[in-house]
Amino acid sequence: MNRLRLALVCFLSFQSYQAWSYAEPCQLVAQMAGNQEYKPQSMRVASMTTPSAMPKEWQLSLLENHGAWYVYQTATSWFTKETCAPFKKGLPSSELFIEFMPVLLNKQTGHNAVITGTFIIKTYRKNDLKKVINRYQFKALSPLPNPQSMIVDVKPTDSYDLLIQALDRDKDVILALPLLSEPR
Repeated sequence: MNRLRLALVCFLSFQSYQAWSYAEPCQLVAQMAGNQEYKPQSMRVASMTTPSAMPKEWQLSLLENHGAWYVYQTATSWFTKETCAPFKKGLPSSELFIEFMPVLLNKQTGHNAVITGTFIIKTYRKNDLKKVINRYQFKALSPLPNPQSMIVDVKPTDSYDLLIQALDRDKDVILALPLLSEPR
């Protein structure tokens, strides 16, 4: 009976962890970037495509432009809990596809931060870094002064949140920090 009770408690604990781990798209990215500073924005998207080139059918409202990024408000959420990642959207009548990135709101500045798909990865040992990059098929972009750290491109991925969960469980990874693009 005690084994059954223990198994049930473990199962329920695992289930509840999954349920409370995150409730909205890009929530774990916001937590890793700075929970007090960033807030997920599931009804905002960023693209390098200008407003004049956006199809009117998508009903996008320009909120902000910084650098090459245009941040738009959508009428409904284009992301689900499992799809905090870049995606391409097109019209059935056209071969034109536009890439969109998820967005966080910097609560301190009021500006939008684009989740670019680049992360700082830090491992326990220098030798682990190459293993982690290969394991997740990351693209190494830039080494950092700490030999156990690297800036990597994690795209393509289905969800940055799911990736953060996987990296959190990885025995070789100390830190997975998303890098954001936002105005100064």
